[in-house]
Amino acid sequence: MIPGIHDLSKAQFADALGRVTSHSRPIDKVSHLKGRETQVSAVEQAIYAAGRHVFIFGERGVGKTSLAKTAGRAVVETDNFKQFGCATDTTFDALMRQVIQEFAPRQLAAVQKSRSLGFDKIIKLGSGRQESYVAQDEITVSWAANVLACLDDDGRNTIRVVVIDEVDRLASVETRRNFAELVKLLGDRGALITFVFTGVGTDLESILGSHPSSFRQFTQVKLERIEYQPALDIVDDALLRFGLSWELEPTRTARFRIASIANGFPYYVHLLVEKLMYAVYHDRDATEITLEHLQQAITTAVEEAQVEIRKSYDLATRGRSDTYKLATWATADSWDLERTTSQIFRSYIALSEKLDAPSIVQKQLLQLLAALKRPKYGPILSKGFRQGQYQFSENIVRGYVRLCASAEGIELQDLCPSMSTPVAHAHAKQRRYIDPRRLGGEPSTLRR
Repeated sequence: MIPGIHDLSKAQFADALGRVTSHSRPIDKVSHLKGRETQVSAVEQAIYAAGRHVFIFGERGVGKTSLAKTAGRAVVETDNFKQFGCATDTTFDALMRQVIQEFAPRQLAAVQKSRSLGFDKIIKLGSGRQESYVAQDEITVSWAANVLACLDDDGRNTIRVVVIDEVDRLASVETRRNFAELVKLLGDRGALITFVFTGVGTDLESILGSHPSSFRQFTQVKLERIEYQPALDIVDDALLRFGLSWELEPTRTARFRIASIANGFPYYVHLLVEKLMYAVYHDRDATEITLEHLQQAITTAVEEAQVEIRKSYDLATRGRSDTYKLATWATADSWDLERTTSQIFRSYIALSEKLDAPSIVQKQLLQLLAALKRPKYGPILSKGFRQGQYQFSENIVRGYVRLCASAEGIELQDLCPSMSTPVAHAHAKQRRYIDPRRLGGEPSTLRR
């Protein structure tokens, strides 16, 4: 029995675990956002700068929304922080009505009344004064910019933050361009309101559309996968919360394996930690975390991963020969997001030997990789940046592939030999763990 876990009721345990793991919702506390100190600082600086806005982009599952929410709430009061999500049919008019409703409801009410009546509406105030508003058929970019910029007229120098999440989902190019125009107008006026956009993509223009003069208003923050140590820190937060030590075996091995499977995606670290702790909680006789608990967690995580993440892997492997499964595993058998045919082939041979499966020649692998780029196979793979390279169509899927391999007892590699050896410095002893990939090897507990 583990007192810090088994003495808790189900509700108490769920609440305690929810404070340190968050795979299904964004993180909102800086202390739980691991490995993002530089990015948090960049977003905060932009918020403090009048007329600046932020664009956070990167792969799914790397924590874009968590960064936006955490940095925004660290700077402004709760009432001055608002977050809105986008859908494919979201319009500029609909979204801006929500924003203005939060910060300037009287102006919005006047517009809505004028629109319904079709003429200027005179509103009588308690003091006997009258104000007139011009009817608007819809909320235009210039009108919205004027309303939001005029919030500063109260002289309080109040900073406001608006997060527009998943802007890449907007189907309308015009809507995206309207937002680009909005931030330009607000930036030109030095308004103390910051729009923080998040989206899956590679650059600002590919997501928000092209408005060259608005680019200078943006602080662009590209989120990459987290490194090994931040992944371990996420695990350690949960262990510490329940009074467990990360230094003892087999807990030490379990945390390394979680970081290895996750391959830099915080989503999988949080998912596996949650399932691991639940496996321990349900084992009332447990006195420590075991590798059996970890295996239960991996199996459960495979079953409960997001449907859209599982879909392409299922299309690529379900009802097909094991060669397709091994080809996807071999493509994910590295830290590198892009791999050459020869690299994938070496991994395939190693995996087939480990599983005592029939070997294939490189020409057969090329045929498999070509098939996995077709729609009926997901498509789970796509061409890499250079000729002869392959990558996953969505890199977050490679984390799921690694999870599935682990569920079948296969630990895929995540070494990155290209990383340079760290330079020694005065505070080196403060690090609990040096990323073994930087030193050319993995923890002994993970060797195949």
